[in-house]
Formats: sequence, C-alpha cells, structure tokens
Amino acid sequence: MRILNLIPQLSCGGAERQLSYLAPELVRMGHDVHIAYCGQGPQKPELPGVLLHQIKARSNYDPCLLWKIIRLTRFIKPDIIHTWILQMDVLGGIAARLKGIPWIFREPSSAMAYPPTWKNRLRVRVGSGASDIVSNSRGGDAYWKTQLPYSRRYVIPNGLPLHEIDRTVAALPLGLAKTEVPIVLYVGRLTSDVSATKNLTAFLESLVYVKQQQRVQVVLCGKGPQRAELELLRHKLGLAADVHFTGYLPVAAVWALMKKASVFVSLSAYEGCPNTVMEAMACGCPLVVSDIPAHHEILDESCARFVDPSNIQQTADAVVQTLCNADISKGHALSAKQKTQEWSVAKMARDYEKIYKELV
Repeated sequence: MRILNLIPQLSCGGAERQLSYLAPELVRMGHDVHIAYCGQGPQKPELPGVLLHQIKARSNYDPCLLWKIIRLTRFIKPDIIHTWILQMDVLGGIAARLKGIPWIFREPSSAMAYPPTWKNRLRVRVGSGASDIVSNSRGGDAYWKTQLPYSRRYVIPNGLPLHEIDRTVAALPLGLAKTEVPIVLYVGRLTSDVSATKNLTAFLESLVYVKQQQRVQVVLCGKGPQRAELELLRHKLGLAADVHFTGYLPVAAVWALMKKASVFVSLSAYEGCPNTVMEAMACGCPLVVSDIPAHHEILDESCARFVDPSNIQQTADAVVQTLCNADISKGHALSAKQKTQEWSVAKMARDYEKIYKELV
C-alpha cells in the first residue's frame, strides 16, 4: 500500500513525533510510505525507509501550495492520504477530494483547542469530507461526534517506542549542574495561548510554597513564546537559583532527564493524548497532573496525583507529598509504567493499517 502523509513541518512537536514513529513502522510492515512537508525544525527526525518530499512554499498561505500538493499526488499516486495539523488538514483534504483519493483526517486534541475562529470552521467544513476521522483520544472523538455525528470515526492512542525508552539511561542534560536535591520537571511547549494552555504561571507560583517545605531543582524543558515572561516571573518570585530552562532537547535526552526527575508536573487545561505525560509514565517518573478528562483517560488515582491547575496551594501540596512519600510515589509510578505497555508503536501501526486496508 502506498501512503502519503502531509504535514506542515518536520520538527519536534507531538504530531511530528507520532508521525516519526508511525511512518518507519509502516515501512517495516511492507508499505510504501511518503511524507511531504514544507519546513523542518532544529532536528529532523530519523525516518528510515520513508521517502521525503519537501514542498517549497513562501508561507503557510502560499496560494501555490494546493497546486504543488495536487501535482505531488499525481507523481506518487498514493492509495491513502493521511493529513497532520491544520494547514495540511485543509489543503491536503481538498487535494484528496479533488483527486478522489481516500483520506484519513487525524484529530490530535479536544474541543477546547478549537474556539470558533474562521480557521477552525474551515477545518471542520473540509474535514466533513474525510473518508475517516481518527482521534488519538476520546475527547477528540467526542468533539467530532458533535460536528459530524454520522461520520466514520476511530480512536487510536499515541504510540511509544517502549524498547528505546527502556534502554535509555538516567542522566542530566549538558549545562544542568548535578544536584542532590529532588528535580521537579516540566516538559512541553512554553505557552498559554489558544493552541495550548499549559498553566505555567500557576506552576511557578506553586513552587514558592514548595520551596517553603522542600528544597528542589525545577527544570522546564521546551521552547515557546512564553519563555521570556516565565523567566521574568522566576526572578520576581525569588526562584532564579531554583528554576532552570533547558530549551529544546533531543527526545533521548528528555527520557534520560525524566528518569532522573523525582516528579513530573503537567497542569494543562486540556490535552488530546499527551505525549510527554505518557513518556514520563514509561520512564517511571511520579506524576502530578491536572484534573482533566485527557489525563483521566490514561491515568487514575493509583498512578498519579490529580490537582485543580488553578489551585496553586493544592498543586504545591501534591508536589511536596510526592517528594516526601517516596514509597507511595514509587508505587504510583510503577502502576503508571505498567499501563504504557498497551501503547507500543507496533500496535498503533497495526491499528492504522487496518483502517487503511478497509478504505482501499
């Protein structure tokens, strides 16, 4: 089967990460897999056996992009088109419909990610013509059920390269000084905009209360538009010596850091299928997470501590309890790690292959 994936960037985001797992696995299963993209981030993922096609575009709104995608489909002659992220959901979806090619529309988030903007309304309108809509969470499927109740919908959770994660050795990244105090870790985009509300201001404010009871080293790993604001807040709160920003790290370095950390914190207001939380689970890192449906879909009280992300004191208490009750926290982490065995990349690829075959 010849599969053409369309994605705006080959970079370090969650959707890009999942495609970098799925595409080589489909190649190993005997499929002819192509990825078309416009740009790439600081570290292009390894994609053994996958054929790459860079589409040159002046911007995300280049009017020639649609024509270039159509021309590429004529050249590749795919059996399936699989689109990833809004730009390609729209342009790739239009191209698939014009060429009469079965089209998989992937939903990576949930309803809160889509305020009623013209872009999101266009995405729904174009997505209504997809052959199948595949969400990575029940929240994403519920969103499309309200939009298209009679569409063909499936849920396939994100996959994890479990063997690679297990082989990773705990280590601190270069530039981060060794310490004997516990590490409190956040990994993800540094943002509070409509694309992702991570509640990082509340996270830093909660650390003031944590510091009153427990010495910690706090690490925020990732990049995003909120970094400068968070660095200023760190100084304002008197946390300059305690809070460290690493910027972007390769995924193997992130896993090594997760294995060093004493607690992983995610206070997102909403998620789809949260990659970094799942990776922390696979790394055996204790968790403090926001009390939202996406986290409850993959965790329960035997695996993590849940908090109201707007309640700073409750968040601080949960972090301190995790650090001070090592046996309970290790039990939670072990239970969480056991859940990850259901999320192999091979299983994810088999689930997608089944849908592809049904369409072809």
